[in-house]
Amino acid sequence: MATTGTVEVEQKFDADASAPLPALDQLDGIGKVGEPASHSLEAIYFDTQHLALAARGITLRRRTGGTDAGWHLKLPHSAGRRIEIQAPLGNAETVPVELTDRVLAYTRGHAVAPVATLTTERTSYPLYGKDGRRMAEFVDDHVRAEAMLGEPRELQWREWEVELASDVADHALLSTLTKQLADAGAKPSKRTSKLATALGDSWPASRRTERDEPSGQGPAAVPVLSYLDEQVAEMLLQDSHVRLARDDSVHQMRSQIRRIRAVLHGFSELFEPTAVKDLERELKSLARTLGRYRDVEVLHERLKVSLEELPGKLVLGQLGDELEQRMSLRANNAMSAVRNRLNSPRYFTLLDNLEAFLEHPPLTPTGSRPAKKTTAKLVNKAGKRLRKRHNAAVGTAVGPEHDKAFHEVRKAAKKLRFAAAAVEGIHGKRAVKLGNAAHNVQSILGDHQDSVMARTELLKLGSAPGISNSAFTYGVLHAMESTAADATLEKYLRKSKKARKLRLKK
Repeated sequence: MATTGTVEVEQKFDADASAPLPALDQLDGIGKVGEPASHSLEAIYFDTQHLALAARGITLRRRTGGTDAGWHLKLPHSAGRRIEIQAPLGNAETVPVELTDRVLAYTRGHAVAPVATLTTERTSYPLYGKDGRRMAEFVDDHVRAEAMLGEPRELQWREWEVELASDVADHALLSTLTKQLADAGAKPSKRTSKLATALGDSWPASRRTERDEPSGQGPAAVPVLSYLDEQVAEMLLQDSHVRLARDDSVHQMRSQIRRIRAVLHGFSELFEPTAVKDLERELKSLARTLGRYRDVEVLHERLKVSLEELPGKLVLGQLGDELEQRMSLRANNAMSAVRNRLNSPRYFTLLDNLEAFLEHPPLTPTGSRPAKKTTAKLVNKAGKRLRKRHNAAVGTAVGPEHDKAFHEVRKAAKKLRFAAAAVEGIHGKRAVKLGNAAHNVQSILGDHQDSVMARTELLKLGSAPGISNSAFTYGVLHAMESTAADATLEKYLRKSKKARKLRLKK
């Protein structure tokens, strides 16, 4: 079953049952109104008993009639915009797994069932520009709703909608059309959705937290919490990609988890310590589960490329097949662990706790102090940690402890990078420069750590029983990795000075 996705850009209006249509052909940017098309639509909306999807601005429905019959999942994208995912009609009793997997991080394992049925008599009018290109669509809907949650009830209303064509990138056109329709007497709708109108008092409060605009003199916690809002939302999106086995999704989700954990750690003084430590511990454990798969993924690709680059006469034995079998088995086992973790009560509890932390942050007095001075102090503290770890690493004798010390430098650079990113809105270009410099260090030492892991694996492979022919080749690859590791450390020493010198101004 195939799914497709688009981004909707739309504006809704309230309309009286007997109101005449506005003069659509008089709107700026519209050259012609196409022939109207009428459809009878029936949509069954699905949610959990506690409306977990609705509380997060998510809509899941099965609609028949019209040109886009099928299952529709709408996810928030930005103001006035939503991502719509579609799947074929299939079975009316079973929500497609492609859609349930996308929202499992929001439903947290609770079953979804019908909560309302909406029947709509729709007339749509295509709107064309003066060059004949289809620019938008005006929709006139007469709606009848039956709510199945709480006290059963029925109601009726009428609404209009203007939606830009999917290939129209000029979103200013929607603002122009909205203003002109409002000037002509149309009332921009205060309805959040048809479903919200149908459910009435059963409609849940939004789980999205409204925050003040970050400012240098405002509370230090505001920019940090705003950044965490964005990262947690992205983490939930990546959750669905992992469940759908999207390329690079495990890496992206782990990166989001690390961002969240790094920012909680770097700005821990703004919050009560127990809450932060509990979240950090669970995030670290989750990242470790994802990391087992990601590490195999990186290691497999690195060794495969190195093997392919070797001259054929240096490749003894069936190394390619051996490597593929070994890594595939490890990857499958690691992915099973990831899926089990993402379906576990422990994971869903972590998500609940993250949202609770963001909705009701346990601030300390430091969290209410002026943002510019307070966050600069904490980011610079992360910079000091990077410098200390650098000094310790360069003084370590060559060997496993040497590699471990530079891995600690990399982790410090990563924390500095994310701490700087969280306060770019307060510190501007200087925070951007600091974050970029720390990212550069992280990338260089990331290559070094990949080499460390590859050498460890090659030693295991080369000493395994029954591979005497292949041991020589594994030794060659090990030597290549040693050379590569030395080169990355030389590069680090040349390019890391900027990250260690930059500071944020208080």
